[in-house]
Amino acid sequence: MFRCAPQRLLLFLSSLLMFSLPFGAAAQPRPVTIAIDDGYPPYSYVEQDHPAGLYVELIRKAMLALPGWELRLVSRPWVRALQEAEQGRVDAVLPPYRGLGRDWIALYAGPLHREEVVLSCSAASHLGPASHWPEDFMGRRIGVMRGYLLSQALTAAVKQRQVVKQDFRNARDALAALALGEIDCYANDRLNVEQAHATALADPVWAARVPARLEPPYVLSSQQAFVGFSQRSLAQRPELAEFTRLLDAQLALLRARGELHQLLEQARATRQEP
Repeated sequence: MFRCAPQRLLLFLSSLLMFSLPFGAAAQPRPVTIAIDDGYPPYSYVEQDHPAGLYVELIRKAMLALPGWELRLVSRPWVRALQEAEQGRVDAVLPPYRGLGRDWIALYAGPLHREEVVLSCSAASHLGPASHWPEDFMGRRIGVMRGYLLSQALTAAVKQRQVVKQDFRNARDALAALALGEIDCYANDRLNVEQAHATALADPVWAARVPARLEPPYVLSSQQAFVGFSQRSLAQRPELAEFTRLLDAQLALLRARGELHQLLEQARATRQEP
């Protein structure tokens, strides 16, 4: 009887340890916090106090195949989203372009989509699809969303003082400035410009303050959008490198299935409904 006591004691202690652990602790998903641009429809924005948009839907679809991780999305003005990501206060930021000088972004997942960056110019400027960059735009005032790095060509022209950049908090304000002649062109993704204009026209307060119609734009460049993970975030949480790899693989599968294309077509159809 006494010979069995140590075995029984060991079994008792093992059982005690097992039940002292939180139930399912080993299966708890690891949280990943991504800051999204709160004013970039149709890609990322806030709807009824919740993150929304095509990129948000795409990320959520990808997360369905990553049960070991918990997605947490926080909506921020773009400049603040970048600051929090660079400082490691959030794990990642959505949706930066790649290769435009943000060296603090160490890893990327994606791309999510190739955006078309255009210059939507006023009729009085006589600038459009047949214009030449940068010679026809010398000295012109270009409106840009605050914190946006849209293309190497535009960044270089601003640094060389070939054009004058004016920052705006949102597209609606930029379009209003375009109508007033305060800027000559507004630079952004084509779909974002078109949706911002349609939304403003549908608003009785803003309809008379933006251009009645958009002139055919000048196509400046095309840029791919990503999820960006900062060096500081990865230093604080090395496991994010694994998450980046897994997310990147799932986004590649969604691209191959044409998921974003379907979402884009749905968004266009919704906009065209009476």
